[in-house]
Amino acid sequence: MNRRTLLRGVAIGSIVPATAAGTAVGSTRRQETPADAQTADDAGADAGDGAGATVEIVDVPETVVGGALLQWTVELTNDTDETITTTVEYTVDGEPAGAVTVTLEPGESEQPFASGRRTEPVATEETLELRAETETDADTATVTVLPAEEIDPELTFPDPQLTVEPDTTVHFEVGAIDPDPDIFQETAWWVDGEFVGDSLTPWQGEYYAEQNAHYWQETFAEPGTYEVVAGVTVDDEQYRTSWTVTVEAGGLADPVIDAARPAPGVLEVGTDASLDLEIDVTDPDGNLDRVVWWLTQADVILGVSDVAGASDTATLSVDGGLCHTCAIVPWVITGDGTFTSDSVWIIDDPELDAPDVDDDDISFRDDEPAPDDPGVEPDPEPDEPDVKEEPEPKPTRDEKPDPNGKPVRDKKSNQNGKPNRDGNADRSEKPTQNGTSTRSGNETADDCGCHN
Repeated sequence: MNRRTLLRGVAIGSIVPATAAGTAVGSTRRQETPADAQTADDAGADAGDGAGATVEIVDVPETVVGGALLQWTVELTNDTDETITTTVEYTVDGEPAGAVTVTLEPGESEQPFASGRRTEPVATEETLELRAETETDADTATVTVLPAEEIDPELTFPDPQLTVEPDTTVHFEVGAIDPDPDIFQETAWWVDGEFVGDSLTPWQGEYYAEQNAHYWQETFAEPGTYEVVAGVTVDDEQYRTSWTVTVEAGGLADPVIDAARPAPGVLEVGTDASLDLEIDVTDPDGNLDRVVWWLTQADVILGVSDVAGASDTATLSVDGGLCHTCAIVPWVITGDGTFTSDSVWIIDDPELDAPDVDDDDISFRDDEPAPDDPGVEPDPEPDEPDVKEEPEPKPTRDEKPDPNGKPVRDKKSNQNGKPNRDGNADRSEKPTQNGTSTRSGNETADDCGCHN
């Protein structure tokens, strides 16, 4: 699928290699034949028509704690005397959850796969109905999702209730459940029941190492009320916390980067050069908190500057360690959780090949003048035969870079290149390295191309 789908109480997962399967464990199952299914005689049991294939859910737990991975196994049987190819389709609470096609010899039974879905960490007990269906048969099972343990509010940021203006981005955090640095913590995020991303990205790992917290950034484009849920797994134990975000006129607004020194754009400095950087920032709600300075491609935090009040200046001294063509991206975070970021500078080491960047690609305030052209003259073009060129294909949403490092979700599509915490092989919409997305209803997040 190109778009992630939120199932009630469960996020799309994957088809993974089958594990040993037995009988159903305490689940409620009901085997049935679809009302419109053909019998083997009607279909003729021809190869490829799926006639005569039966399906049974043979291994599924009775309960699962919200936030944990729910896995189940099916068994397919060819009841005909012909070789057949059949497709089994999955749904969870009526929503599509994948399909697999297999070929079976006469009389053969096979458990070709196990299927898994990451469940949402719920506050109260819920139930899920799993369904596996072939062209001629179907089976169902019911699983109870149990509440996860609530996280100590002292470990969460910002406050659990906040009201923001439309098109405002909010930065959410969950701190370390166990202070032992050797204990692995994984955090996943849902917005209005829709799985939107997890902590298995380089930027999440760097932020956790430096700030002792996992984060998520969500832009709320449209008025309404939204629930953001974080699910944390530590030593197979499940924890949860949630925020309610009301989006309406008169709410909190994003902070602003007003000016930068040196001027924003390409900085012609060596990668071992020392730099003194400054940005002037303002918060219309008067609650500035900090600026986190990122170096893209290297995926490292250069430093964190404390800021306060309605306006302040954040400074950073860098003593080398830069990288050619890397961008320096400050994150401005307020005490209310509102957020902004910008790719302010791009490093150009003059002793190396000139970067393939253009000042027009630098995202900054519209009223700031663009920096001077670095003055690199292109090589003369050789004579080319007069051949009509085909137009280049329009880049897809997932190919469009955003200089802010923030993908935008617009109700029709989905954060990128990371391992998928539930192994979903067919979900192309994966979290970006900085974990930012934009919400305007039931939308998804584009990939960010600025950290490659």
